[in-house]
Amino acid sequence: MLRLVVSQTSPRAFRSILDALQATTHQAGAGRHILVEPGQYPNTGFRSSSDFVLSAMDGPGTVTLDGATNATLELTGHVTLQGITVRNWNEDGCALNVKDGSVLAEDCEFVSRRGSVAVRAWGGGRLALKGCRVEDGVVVYASASGLLEGTTVTGTEHNAIALRMGSSVTLRSCVVEKAGGNGIWVTEGARPLIEQCTIGDSGVSAIRVDDRADVVVRNTAVRGTKESALVVADNGIALVEDCLIKDAGLESVWAARGGTVIGRRVRMETPKRTGMLVEGSSGTFEDCEIIAPPQNGVAIGEAGHVTFVRGRVEGAGVVGLNILDGGNGLFDGTTVTGSGEEGVGAHPGAELTLRNCTVVDGLGAGVATSHRARVRIEGLTSDRNARPDMFGFDEEQATVQVAEAAEAAPPDAADAPETGGPRPAGETEDDVIAELEAMIGLAGVKAEIIKIRNLQKVAEQRRRAGLPPGPAIGRHLVFAGPPGTGKTTVARLYGRLLAALGVVSTGQLVEVGRSQLVSENVGGTALKTTRMFDEARGGVLFIDEAYALSRPGGGGADFGREAIDTLVKLMEDHRDEVVVIAAGYPAEMREFMTANPGLASRISRTVDFEHYSPSELLQIVEQHAHRDGYRLSGDARDAVLAHFTSVKRDAGFGNGRAARRVFEAAVERQAQRLADRDDLPSGDELSELLAEDLDVDTGLGVRFGEARDSAQVRGILDRLDAMTGLDDVKREIHDLLDVLSAARRRRAAGLEVEPFTGHLVFAGPPGTGKTTVARLYGELLAALGVLARGQVVEAARVDLVGQYVGHTAQKTSDVFDQARGGVLFIDEAYTLSRPVGTGHDFGQEAIDTLVKLMEDHRDEVVVVAAGYTAEMDGFIAANPGLASRFARTLEFRPYDVPGLMSIFLAKAAGGDFRVPQNTRKALATHLNAHRDRYRDGNGREIDKLFRAAVTAHARRTEQLAHTGTEPTRDQLATLSPDDIPR
Repeated sequence: MLRLVVSQTSPRAFRSILDALQATTHQAGAGRHILVEPGQYPNTGFRSSSDFVLSAMDGPGTVTLDGATNATLELTGHVTLQGITVRNWNEDGCALNVKDGSVLAEDCEFVSRRGSVAVRAWGGGRLALKGCRVEDGVVVYASASGLLEGTTVTGTEHNAIALRMGSSVTLRSCVVEKAGGNGIWVTEGARPLIEQCTIGDSGVSAIRVDDRADVVVRNTAVRGTKESALVVADNGIALVEDCLIKDAGLESVWAARGGTVIGRRVRMETPKRTGMLVEGSSGTFEDCEIIAPPQNGVAIGEAGHVTFVRGRVEGAGVVGLNILDGGNGLFDGTTVTGSGEEGVGAHPGAELTLRNCTVVDGLGAGVATSHRARVRIEGLTSDRNARPDMFGFDEEQATVQVAEAAEAAPPDAADAPETGGPRPAGETEDDVIAELEAMIGLAGVKAEIIKIRNLQKVAEQRRRAGLPPGPAIGRHLVFAGPPGTGKTTVARLYGRLLAALGVVSTGQLVEVGRSQLVSENVGGTALKTTRMFDEARGGVLFIDEAYALSRPGGGGADFGREAIDTLVKLMEDHRDEVVVIAAGYPAEMREFMTANPGLASRISRTVDFEHYSPSELLQIVEQHAHRDGYRLSGDARDAVLAHFTSVKRDAGFGNGRAARRVFEAAVERQAQRLADRDDLPSGDELSELLAEDLDVDTGLGVRFGEARDSAQVRGILDRLDAMTGLDDVKREIHDLLDVLSAARRRRAAGLEVEPFTGHLVFAGPPGTGKTTVARLYGELLAALGVLARGQVVEAARVDLVGQYVGHTAQKTSDVFDQARGGVLFIDEAYTLSRPVGTGHDFGQEAIDTLVKLMEDHRDEVVVVAAGYTAEMDGFIAANPGLASRFARTLEFRPYDVPGLMSIFLAKAAGGDFRVPQNTRKALATHLNAHRDRYRDGNGREIDKLFRAAVTAHARRTEQLAHTGTEPTRDQLATLSPDDIPR
């Protein structure tokens, strides 16, 4: 390894690191170790794609690099930093910026101005900080990966660590302290592991998880947050094990709207308000402790679901376990002791299950439940409480079920309600109908549901009058319509309505697709379908995209029709136990209904879900705004209405999803607008969305907005055009650009515009540039303003296919989420449609999941599927939805000999090698002699050939040096015919 010295005083040393790097660029193949003598090096600021090691000669703390540019160190190569202090004083700059490359920093310190970023890894970069310290600035990972180990992050004005855009990072044995915002913010699909860390004195939360992020936290201590310590929301997931959360400013754990928390052996001490708050979300907790919360130990709000097993709540100031209206709590083996008012409280509309729980030493009642709560108690010990338990505290007649063995009953069990009565529904049919009527639009749907309700009511009245009930009422339904029109929501209300009418027992909704019903093994489909049908007993089985069952999956036996046949028989055998709703596009559902003659007789009613009108879409946007504390200005309302009036609402239009994206994009733009102000916005300004915030073409979705940077577009196209060969591919890409350009012009002229379909099949042998073109394609769509980010997530079968039932759908969804706003590149996609080995194969499940995701998020991700031409035909046939989603196939043809030579010469030029004419002749001879191998391997084989030639050249020149003859510069730079394999 070449050793270089940087010094401010040594006469033969380089004066700056950049000087040392520039002086050795001609020796790019050699490893470089740059040793820096002690001192402060001002005006440092450079970008480098080189590979090198940079070390403080006298150890940590002796060398300081000061910069005031956008980045003191901007690195894209493979770099190791040892013992260096890097500082940046630019308001918008950062100390270390890593893109694409791989950087390891050991015993380093990074400092930036408060409120700015100190360390950033993004765009596929890999960054490891070991034994480092970061002061004042934020650590950001965005579409990156890496490790923080033994590192301290302190004194940031905002969030200390931000993990974004699918980043995969491990934090181990780190200290995160004195953050003005969140200690660690995990968002946008990031998936970190946090273990053995200490997080203290956070200005907001210690850890916040949202926007589809998935975090694992183990053996970590959290102390002293200003607000709730752990916050999980917006489809975020947190697994927390063996952790201590102490002195939280509000709640120790807050699972907010859409969040999921799994806690095991978590101790929550002395929060300032409540130990755990779960609302609009779910939580599962095992062996957890909540100590001395001044209000509630566990509070479950509307749409909150909690399972709390073998836990303990001690010294709650008000209520130990408090289940509010709309909350659902199951407590098994839980001990509640020393509560201030009630040990356990269940309010009207709550659902509570207590199994083998102990409630003791309370200053009020042990258990207090409303008669309008759904309560079940098994094996309760309620003792030494200041007041007796109150079952049905708001009505004399109690409705709680208590199923306790006589020998296990507490002393006052004789005063408890009787056992075994029917479980109350808790809501009337009028309650459900009112909720249905409150939904925006759907006039025809509401009329059909009310018609069924009226038929059912009159049939029941006739029965009570001793009359025949009349013709059988068809309760099974087809929900036909485009996505985003509320089919699942209405199905859930329909189940609740039937439960309120006494038609079914529980009314729960079980949602399934093809992958949950169909097996690839003989006999397996009937078992899977029966299992899902049994799970829906007493409620509704909702089959989304049901038409996928009636279309063969291609390549061998397909068992979709077996699932239909099984369903038809189950619907007959258990006609009074399960209601089936089959959902999908209208035309496809008509095809589905012909798949089995028994379907039409069992599902006799179709409910049509129409597209929302522009005014209804405006109402949905305003509904989202109202729920989140925003409002639209008059101009903003006009802009939204004009947008939806101009949008073509075809079969692929997202309806309610499109409305949600408009709102979310507006909130994002408003935040950017207000964040740039020097003064503090008022409450009204923070709540109001203006017309300028409503860039309805923003967000993650594909769109026809103007190109962000025409120069960048031209640069990307130049790189594409510079690639060897691929004339057909280049022409197809340019045709796509013409389609986009024409669509923009048509839209500006007020004409109809077809939705942009960017999904592509790349068909051809390996080594023909498919991955490179996919990356350029993603960059191009981002530069054109079609995609939000343009990142390319590369995946193969191993990344998508799981090893057990349900695992594949989750893996595929996770990878798809990482690609949102960019391109998902599936290499050798045909392997998904080929069973591997003898047992069950989940490749088809990955394809089915992918098809549904491409439909549900059709304007957020562009999918490129790649592989051999013939095999890709089989892949497209594996699911009927694939052919309609992949509108174009780009053929990557094998390179001819001139093309292969051109690739070789380009590699040689990039490596600073000359290839004279006689060597080129030997190269052509070699390529012609091994034509078949290079036709199969193409660029990959050329890469191997070039590396073999460089190795042979090195061997030859070193042998010359060993004879005492120093090779000349010309000899070192020239490949000879002898370097080309025979």
